Amino acid sequence: MSAQAKPVVSVPLTRSSPAPLLAALIGTAAETTAAWKAWRASVDIEHLTWPDMQILPLLSGPRLEEWLVGDPAAGILKGIVRRVWSEAQFRLGTAREIVACLTRAGCDSVAVTGGLGAYLRNLESSAIRPVLELRILIPREHLPAAGAALEAEGWQPRDKLPTHDWLDRMNHVLYNRNGSRLYLHWRLLSVDANHAACEREFLSGLRKVDAIGTTFRILSPGHALLETLAERAESVDALAWQADSALILGNGEQIDWNRWSAIAARYQPRVFDRLAELRAMGLSIPQLRPPRAQQFGQLIETWLPVWARRISAVAGKA
Repeated sequence: MSAQAKPVVSVPLTRSSPAPLLAALIGTAAETTAAWKAWRASVDIEHLTWPDMQILPLLSGPRLEEWLVGDPAAGILKGIVRRVWSEAQFRLGTAREIVACLTRAGCDSVAVTGGLGAYLRNLESSAIRPVLELRILIPREHLPAAGAALEAEGWQPRDKLPTHDWLDRMNHVLYNRNGSRLYLHWRLLSVDANHAACEREFLSGLRKVDAIGTTFRILSPGHALLETLAERAESVDALAWQADSALILGNGEQIDWNRWSAIAARYQPRVFDRLAELRAMGLSIPQLRPPRAQQFGQLIETWLPVWARRISAVAGKA
């Protein structure tokens, strides 16, 4: 493993809604219209915040058209939406090339995650999810072949591919090509134990979505929600996690909440604390708490290796 390799950098989620415009995304027609009017009256169109500019394309469709009637800044706001759509289409085309490249290299179960996965999940709605980076998930055993194939296509890795125990300590490698960022994942979550099981879990139940003449694989809605609620790895994606959660929960796909609770308790128990904020926003989520047996099991799985290493270190000094 390269001495320059860096562990995953996690970005903690905020407790409050980072974008005032978020309130216009969820609720009844009257509630969202009121939220839009309040936001529009409070902002200087020449100084829109970056988080609000990321929320705006999610509102694309008939309701935004209605809200913009008579608005002197309609052209500017529609231009933001068109630009986000164009950028997403460009990155979708790049993802098609990457999926084809990895498939030719023998990688199976290649899944598109992150922002582009959310964009693909909402193709049939009017919402346009901004896509600022690419994230691809593959089985870890295909990492060497995938890395070689990507480098042959001009993608430059930030570090050498990890091996041995570094595959458990890290969960992705960052590639760059002409300013585009690609995160090649073999695991989506940072976990202290059950690394292989976590990887298999997210590769199970992948959904297929057809776009631009290609069949893409994306996460199931339950796995996508868990990825969204978990602490994010290093990212330039600025969309509020609450907005991504609303997109997942609002597109009509069903989530088996009992199974979701079991998976979350095993790999990311802290996400249960974040569900309350989503309920407060008006999203329909049952009252959930980690099963006690799984909470205890997670505690053992997390701390037993830590204490074992400490005991080993002490014994080595004796």
